[in-house]
Amino acid sequence: MSEALVEHRAGTAETVFTNARLVLADEVVLGTLAVARGRIVGVDRGGARNPAAIDLAGALLIPGLVDVHTDNLERHFQPRAGVLWDKVAAAIAHDGQVAAAGITTVFDSLTVGAAEGWDTRAEMIEPMIEGIEYARDHAMLRVDHKLHLRCEITHPDIVAIFDHHSRSPLTAMMSVMDHAPGDRQSPDIETYRKRYQKNPNLAPEEVEAHIRELIEASKTYGPPNRKALAALARERGIPLATHDDARAEHVEEAVGMGAVLTEFPTTLAAAEAARAHDLPTLMGSPNLIRGGSHSGNIAASELARAGLLDMFASDYIPASLVQAAFRLTADDFGVPIPRAVAMAADEPARALGLVDRGRLEVGRRADLVEVQLVRERPIVRSVWSAGRRVA
Repeated sequence: MSEALVEHRAGTAETVFTNARLVLADEVVLGTLAVARGRIVGVDRGGARNPAAIDLAGALLIPGLVDVHTDNLERHFQPRAGVLWDKVAAAIAHDGQVAAAGITTVFDSLTVGAAEGWDTRAEMIEPMIEGIEYARDHAMLRVDHKLHLRCEITHPDIVAIFDHHSRSPLTAMMSVMDHAPGDRQSPDIETYRKRYQKNPNLAPEEVEAHIRELIEASKTYGPPNRKALAALARERGIPLATHDDARAEHVEEAVGMGAVLTEFPTTLAAAEAARAHDLPTLMGSPNLIRGGSHSGNIAASELARAGLLDMFASDYIPASLVQAAFRLTADDFGVPIPRAVAMAADEPARALGLVDRGRLEVGRRADLVEVQLVRERPIVRSVWSAGRRVA
């Protein structure tokens, strides 16, 4: 019997889970896991005889998921166009949805430097940060929240804007983005034009002006802003990611900036270049579940089958993260459960330097998710964050 289970009998352990299919780093075993003081203190094969143990009846027990990119908070703060919700209530609602999805560490991705006149994000970011900070400081949140600031390098003042918002103690990640049409996410300008022409509130001349301004801003402000933001990230020890890399040159630039991962590469060539440089590749889990990119770029499934996909983020649907992990275990992908779960937990944790979570190992945070497979669909039954039941 392990020290953890002896400790439980002595009354000092918080919780023991037994008869669980433990998803470990390299295998799935039927066993028992013990938690004390918010940490995993024992992982054992076999059952526990203590009647106080929680019997999971053969359900899977996986590490809490680590979501390094989700826009979900924005959807709660602005539930409808022109409607801004109470900032603390939005934070609490977002947190509840994330917890119920099995995500125990979430990087709330907020856009800074949005194109002027095209997005309310510029006025949203300050209250959203304030709402998350207030909810966290008053113990209103269930899971661990961090900030991922997404910097649009086409904005002339993006460096100063990032510098201001990055002072939040929650800031733990930065990504650099260039959404100018003609490259990266929107290589075809005509497709970009048609997408915005569908907006009934925009006159054709406004769409054309927007396109011209973004392309010019990309040329004028993009290179110096990218360089300055990378320097700030290094200076402050903030992990940096690049966004929508499309060519080998983009990846080489990312490596030169010190990026820790590339988010949503748009082509096979970019993903291959990332692998050649040992730069981890992240794709959105909705892309895998839907069967392709909503922007028409490369499908996550294609990268997965080519062995070029390292991790997932929920992007805009929190529940899609656990769904994507288990989608990969289906026969047409054939990814073993431990590896598939790691792509939504251990891999993103390691990329962002969070070595205290992401695996069911002694000494790590007791971030745990009970999952049952019902007709091949993963159902999140229970969630614990640092040993505390949160869903």
